[in-house]
Amino acid sequence: MASKNALVFREDDETTIAVLPHLFVFVPKKPATISLPPISIRIVIASALLAGMVAWAVLNAASVSISNQDFVRNSPPGGSANHTNRHEVHAVNPDRRLRVENLPPRAQQSLFAWRNFVSNKFAGDQACAECHAAEYAAHQRSGHSRTLTLMPQSDLASTLSNQGVYKDSRREQQFTFTATEDTFVVRDESNAPGVAVPVTWLLGSGTHAQTPIAVDEITQKGVELRWSSFPRHDATRPSEIGLTPDHERFDDFQQGSIECFGRPLDSSDIRACLGCHSTVTSPPSLPIMESMVIANVGCERCHGPRKDHVDLANQGLAEQAKPRLKYENAESYMNTCAACHRDETSVHPSATPDELARFQPYGIKRSRCYLESPGHLTCSTCHDPHDTVSHDRASSIAQCQTCHGNPDHGSANYRSADHDAATFADTPQTVCTHDPTGDCIECHMPAVPWSEGISFHDHWIRIP
Repeated sequence: MASKNALVFREDDETTIAVLPHLFVFVPKKPATISLPPISIRIVIASALLAGMVAWAVLNAASVSISNQDFVRNSPPGGSANHTNRHEVHAVNPDRRLRVENLPPRAQQSLFAWRNFVSNKFAGDQACAECHAAEYAAHQRSGHSRTLTLMPQSDLASTLSNQGVYKDSRREQQFTFTATEDTFVVRDESNAPGVAVPVTWLLGSGTHAQTPIAVDEITQKGVELRWSSFPRHDATRPSEIGLTPDHERFDDFQQGSIECFGRPLDSSDIRACLGCHSTVTSPPSLPIMESMVIANVGCERCHGPRKDHVDLANQGLAEQAKPRLKYENAESYMNTCAACHRDETSVHPSATPDELARFQPYGIKRSRCYLESPGHLTCSTCHDPHDTVSHDRASSIAQCQTCHGNPDHGSANYRSADHDAATFADTPQTVCTHDPTGDCIECHMPAVPWSEGISFHDHWIRIP
């Protein structure tokens, strides 16, 4: 399997589907074997090569046709040698969506097959609401329900369109915005004259920030915009526009390049962004397309495709459609969260402490609480996986005290936390010697500043 974090469910007797960190992927149950005489093998290989060359020629011709129609290439004015590999920028038609009819027939067949799979297997969040009303209502309150929005349909698009201009003081740069019903365009007339970048998606729930990205489906490249939206403490006031986190390191940019607008993205970057902010998107074998994305982290991101379950439920036979994603132990549960919130398998070795605090599974898995209570501690021990993150400090402290407040499992603290005392019966108990009734979070999970105005609680639970 392609990833340690992959969760697998059976589609039929011949195929499994792996739910990887960013997407669903078909995986043959066993490789097909074909016995052909030598001459047949040579004919098949020659035919395949010829078909591949024809397909490449057709796709290349289509791409050239599209490029000539929609692009006007600008020559970057000068620039040092270390800029030679940076993305060039183009003056573009605001509509940069890939047209299926411009693809070779085989590529069209693959796209249609994937779309049929998604439409036949995925039911959508609303289909879950009738039988799972409480979970659905909780999910609607959570950040997962609004992780990905089409930029033209966002409130931010209206705000920026009315504002008209954003000034980047670090670069002495000025961006202007234009919105229509189905497009949102940003320009930088000083550094990239004549260039209009259509912004595709707005990433993030808005709890900490929302960051726009532009995706050019024709070139399969994009850019993470240099400005983001940040919530104000006063909820009655509109969000504040400021520098996208971590973009200080892009203060130096080449005029006339895509760097005028922010951080360049290649196709793998875009897939990572969309993959962690969506229920499902197309696999690497297919192009990135707006129409191939089910936005937001919905029910089926964690529970798998449930269309058959819904169809059987309407007949009173829901139990016949067993869950395709099974969380058999704490590790599989943690791996699901870590697919996007990251753990030791996906955190860069050079990450700094303030960066590591962003990745909660990474911290939890290094904590003695996790290591010395095997199979007991997961993200859902403290967080309702369906609901918004609770900021009730007293409730969080009570969770700690179920083990550390009193070694007696029958204590009032333990019972008040609504746990089964037998659950942790074989887990060593340690009572805090500093302040058993104090603020556990402040000492052992402190808030760590990450970017201006944004901090995360360090989930590596340890003695400071």
